[in-house]
Amino acid sequence: MPEATRGQRSLVWTLAVLTTVSYGALYHAQPLLAVAAEHERGWSRTQTGLAFTLALLVTALVAPGVGRALDARGGRALVGGGAGLGGLAFVLLACTSGYLAFVLGWLLAGVAMALTFYEAAFTVLGQQVGGAARTRSTLTITLMAGLASTIFVPLTTALLAAGGLRGALLGLAALLLVVGVLAWRVLPDHQGGAPGTVRPPFTPDRAFVRLTLAFTLARIVTVGVGLQLAPLLLAAGYAPALAAALTGLAGLAALPGRVVFVPLLGRLGVLPLTLGLFAGLGLGTLLLRFPSAPPLTVSGIVLFGMASGALTLARAELLARQCPPETFGTANGRMARPVNLAQACTPLGVGWLYTLSGGYGGSLTLLGVLAGLGVWAARGTAAREGPGPSISGGAARLDGSAKE
Repeated sequence: MPEATRGQRSLVWTLAVLTTVSYGALYHAQPLLAVAAEHERGWSRTQTGLAFTLALLVTALVAPGVGRALDARGGRALVGGGAGLGGLAFVLLACTSGYLAFVLGWLLAGVAMALTFYEAAFTVLGQQVGGAARTRSTLTITLMAGLASTIFVPLTTALLAAGGLRGALLGLAALLLVVGVLAWRVLPDHQGGAPGTVRPPFTPDRAFVRLTLAFTLARIVTVGVGLQLAPLLLAAGYAPALAAALTGLAGLAALPGRVVFVPLLGRLGVLPLTLGLFAGLGLGTLLLRFPSAPPLTVSGIVLFGMASGALTLARAELLARQCPPETFGTANGRMARPVNLAQACTPLGVGWLYTLSGGYGGSLTLLGVLAGLGVWAARGTAAREGPGPSISGGAARLDGSAKE
């Protein structure tokens, strides 16, 4: 096996492991850790929810700075250090019992999320891998990280049962520290070029602004539906076990959605495929307005899950074709801020809509409309591509032409 291939595979699998552990420990384990903190320390759901919301806001606010730093320095210290910072945040949460320290720990975890989640991983990947290999590598990372909840929900449950909140936090901290050391050993220290080299400035253009709007709307839809799906099914009379299984189906459907993205990319082109995914996201959301018709409900869940999973790949692909590797991190960070702010604020918005309307129909209709607006926003970014995507080692415009 050529040395370049071995190094490339090590990079991809390290990023895959790191994002899986980071999403699992810092994001998917949070609801279980919050309930345990409420029981052991006497806090309310509002208090634990506020700490995590502040963490998500921190993730959004620091994203542009993280992107610029990754462009300038590469991922070794930043991404590896981010996992280590997440581990230290959990050690703080385990060793202190005051609420202010609890909030501080989650604020540090918010910075760790910005340094270890998809935006950072895709930036490091794009600095080292180009063309079709980058697309395949992105698929590998997202397929593995897509299993984070499947792995870490039962793992966190077992850790809580064995050692309580403190034991679970220390166990998750150890995993984060281990992957931080792994990233430090494998990821490149610098993306190339002499230190101090002047990099081309990133100036958001009309296409970038509209893509940012489109994926911000998509995040509102995915978070809004995810929050309401289980309560919607329970309110419609589904048994708790069936409601839980169907809710899990939405996450499971994201995996085949990502698998079919790559062959469809070759047939349709990235922009037409992305428009179809936004439309599928909206249609799946609207089908959930009919929970009394199980076939429509299941179809909506599968369509919604597949579209939301594939949109993760579409976002990275579109951005990579618009921006050269030298400024990909900066552009990704700029896009991540409104997207992550939307993620942090959507729970409040859908809760307000439910309180106002007393049901889920109005909010699901609004979310379906927002997905349709995402189609409109993304469609205005560039001319439609031909069937064969232009994937090369360099960046390409959305219309498939090479970018100088």
